[in-house]
Parts: sequence; C-alpha cells; structure tokens
Amino acid sequence: MQEIADRVYLLDDYRGITPGIIVRKEGVVLVDSPPCPQDSRLWRARCRNLSDTNNNLLIYLDAHADRTLGARMLEVPVLAHEATVQIFRRRAAIFRVQGASRGEAWERCAQISNMRWTPPQIGITHRLEIYWEEEPVIVEHHPGPHPGALWVLVPDRRVIFVGDTVTVHQPPFLAHADLDAWLEVLDLLLAPDYRDFLIVSGRDGLVPEPALHHMRTFIQTTRDRLTAMAAKGATPEEAAELAPELLRMWDFPVEVEPELDEFYLARLRHGLIRYYTATFFPEALDEPSNEEN
Repeated sequence: MQEIADRVYLLDDYRGITPGIIVRKEGVVLVDSPPCPQDSRLWRARCRNLSDTNNNLLIYLDAHADRTLGARMLEVPVLAHEATVQIFRRRAAIFRVQGASRGEAWERCAQISNMRWTPPQIGITHRLEIYWEEEPVIVEHHPGPHPGALWVLVPDRRVIFVGDTVTVHQPPFLAHADLDAWLEVLDLLLAPDYRDFLIVSGRDGLVPEPALHHMRTFIQTTRDRLTAMAAKGATPEEAAELAPELLRMWDFPVEVEPELDEFYLARLRHGLIRYYTATFFPEALDEPSNEEN
C-alpha cells in the first residue's frame, strides 16, 4: 500500500487493477476492487485498519469485470454511473467464464468462475460531491474508454483517479470505447487545470506526464487507422490484424512474463473487432451474456 497524499492510498500489488482508498473524517471512499477473490478479502482487511468508521462507499470507475467482480467480498454500498447501473441490470446474476481470452485481468485469477455480481445501489449521471470532510471528494462522468467511465477527484489533496482513461505499461481496452470522446478527456488531463495533480491509472498506478502524451498518440493512431480502413470497406476481422502493430507501441516486461505478449494481443484483437463493429457496423453487434466485461 502506497500513501500518495495525506490519507490517500493506492494498492499496486494486485493483479490487473490498482484500487484506491480515500480516508475522510466521516467515512472511507474505495475506488474499484481487485478481481481475484483472495485479493479482495485482503483489501477489505487493509481498509478496516485505516479508519475507525464503518461508513464506507465503493465506486466503480466503469462496468469492466476486472474492477467489479471482487466487490462482493467488500460488503459495502456501491456507486457508479447510470450507464454502469443499466449494464448490471442486463447482466445475468452470476458471472460465467467466457471461452476465448480477451486479455482481461480476471482471466489470470484462480477460482473466478460462478461469482455473483454486486450491482451498484447508487447511480449518478454527471457529478456528485461527497462531503465526508470540509472539502469534498468529487465523482465526475468522463466517457471515452467506457460509456460509464468516472473519475474520482480529491481536490484538497491534488489527486485524481482516472480508471482506464490512461494506461502506462499495457494497451488499453477498446471494446466499449468512444475514441473521439477519449481524446477529449485526455486533452482535459493535459490542460493546466490538472497539471499539478497526481493522476492515478486504474491499471498502472501513478501516471507520469509522458504517459499521457503516449496514450493520446495511441488513441489517435488507432482511431485514424480504423477510420481509414472503414473507408476502404475493411471487415472487423481485418481491423483486428492491426493488433500486432499497435502492441509494438507499448513497453511491458515480456522478458519477465513472456505470456503477456499473447495476452495483450488477445486484448487488442477483441477490442478492435468490438469497437470497429460498434462504430461502423452497429447493426451486426451481438451482445454476449457477460457483455461489457
């Protein structure tokens, strides 16, 4: 556990997700949860040691299974964007393991099948301020990586949790993205208003400024390449052939974990097919039972 500002923590030792903890006088705000059940149990114990209050709230930064599967172990109320609330209403009550890999973190957890989802109890549409201290914790809607993407801002500590808006050492998930909106929120992060904020990625922890520029280059490159392919009538399967080229834009420790290469290729292939179909052939989109994972 790393304290990045006064009573603001991130946990960067869990597979796939970097949860956050914001301790206030009247309660504790939890940002995301790790997907592996054993990690979520450990995280719950850690959180209880940080505050004497039982007034806790978990925020889903989007509907992705990686950050929502482990929530049942935490046993706290859940807040999310209304788009995420609607996704949970369409989901089956129990998570079923998909067949082919999508490069998602939960795939690398043991004993992950047949887990019961924890739907959000509170939904917001744009912005919420939580006054558990004199200065608020602010929850804002910033779509781009996902229709229900949220940011959690702690202005008095100059910290902002941005979920999948930025990744540092791995390619992002594209399946439910709006790449134009994603570029807009990246420009917002690069604006002077957030220049002295600590930016926390939901996958990689603290984000250095060069990573913001790299992320924007990646998203713009992906959008431009796919738009050009659509103009030539390419199929979604042909769009997926961009995956190896796009993966070369990312630096990750393949020498330590050789399987990451195929793992991230699967993530990009699935995301490219899904995004390309939804954007250019929406009538052909078929939603699976665990859609929005």
